[in-house]
Amino acid sequence: MTVGAALCSTVRADGRRLVVDLLLPGDFFGFAASNDHDCTVEAVVDGTRANKYDRRSVEALADGSPAIAREIRNAAIEAMDRRRAHLLVVGRTTAQQKVGSFLLELADRVCREEGEALRLAISRYDIADYLAISTETVSRAFSALHRSALIEMISPQHIRILDREGLEECEETRSPCLRPN
Repeated sequence: MTVGAALCSTVRADGRRLVVDLLLPGDFFGFAASNDHDCTVEAVVDGTRANKYDRRSVEALADGSPAIAREIRNAAIEAMDRRRAHLLVVGRTTAQQKVGSFLLELADRVCREEGEALRLAISRYDIADYLAISTETVSRAFSALHRSALIEMISPQHIRILDREGLEECEETRSPCLRPN
């Protein structure tokens, strides 16, 4: 991905969309053992651009250069790490834990400084599909995290993590990410 944001998803037999990866600038995707792909990549931000590399050309480059082979291997490992992190987020017990974990993961990927406002590149609907919960549940979780002073809702698309340790702590417990005001 060079610019924008995209979601890698598949449609279940019952018609529901299952999002398996959130793609941001610098992310590589499409690594597969075969030429068959079971996912669709859809841009979720206007102006999103991705480069396409032919598998044979990439393999020829890798065969000719150990440095390029290492970069390709690192890109594949990063793609696997994103999927692993996504599984850990979806596996959280409560919606607040899922949303809190999602925000922490996204901040780690896009924020350069602690306390920097996080711009959500995807809609609540897309976040819901990414976390395997309803859109309404995502909105309630954002509100609960805001009331608990763990995050600040600057605007619907801009959030600041106020208490990273608090979000991390609720990730590790079975209780919701709520604390008294």
